[in-house]
Amino acid sequence: METEPIAVIISLVIGTIVGLGYFAGLWITVQKLPEARRPVLMWALSALLRVAGATMVFIILLRWGVTYAVAGLAGFVIARLGSTAIWGPAREPKLPRPAGGQEDDQ
Repeated sequence: METEPIAVIISLVIGTIVGLGYFAGLWITVQKLPEARRPVLMWALSALLRVAGATMVFIILLRWGVTYAVAGLAGFVIARLGSTAIWGPAREPKLPRPAGGQEDDQ
């Protein structure tokens, strides 16, 4: 069985789209968690939907062939890098000020 370059490119694009959807869903979930009435349920449903959706797409790509699944996975990784560039790098949380208003200047 011969691998067609156009199919590999399509798989790469599909993986990138799935990755962008996955990480956009994660971003939306993280933004809405503080105001959610049931944050654990929201987090669990979001994770389940994101993982199930990505898994279904990768199973389809794997049925096309391992090469196409690997190309899709590469697209997913590219989307992860792109998502980090779009939504910013990990930021350290701001710590609350100590009680009494005095800070440790060491």
